This record gives sequence, structure tokens and C-alpha cells, in this order.
Amino acid sequence: MPWFVATLTLSLPGCQSLKEKRSRLAPLLSRLKRYNLSVIEASHQDNWQIADLQIAKIGRNRAQLDRDLAQLVSLIEDDFRDLILTNVSSEFYF
Repeated sequence: MPWFVATLTLSLPGCQSLKEKRSRLAPLLSRLKRYNLSVIEASHQDNWQIADLQIAKIGRNRAQLDRDLAQLVSLIEDDFRDLILTNVSSEFYF
């Protein structure tokens, strides 16, 4: 089965504390987990205004995984306007 690992770098402008960062990320993390994938905050845990999320997902084929990744990016850009998606990198495995 093919799968991918994607790293999404998010900017949280105006964030003033780690507590605020966690509260702004919590709805996104909760929503992403509904999509049958694994998600973690991979780095920048102590930086108030940056978050790196790593996402892993298994799919049936490469085309489905490409659609799933595009859907995740659209979800973040459209529904979480207080977060700015600054970088997306992904690796696909077969």
C-alpha cells in the first residue's frame, strides 16, 4: 500500500504564548484526525509563532494520496484563516 509523510509549516501571527499556540492548533489537530491519518507537532514546540506538523496517511494509489494532500492544504487555507501555511513538503512511499 502506498503512503505519504507530509510536513506542513504553519505561522501563527500574533501568538503571545505557548498556551495560545496550543489553543489555536487544537481545533486543526482535532479536525485533521477525522480524516483517518496520523498527525503530530514535529518541531518548534517552544516557538510561539511557528508549528511544524507531520502527517502520515495510507492510500490505495498515488492519485488518491495526491488528492488527499491537496484537500488537507485546502482545508487549512480555507477553514483556519488565523494560521498561515508557509511550506508543504511531502514524501511518497510505495
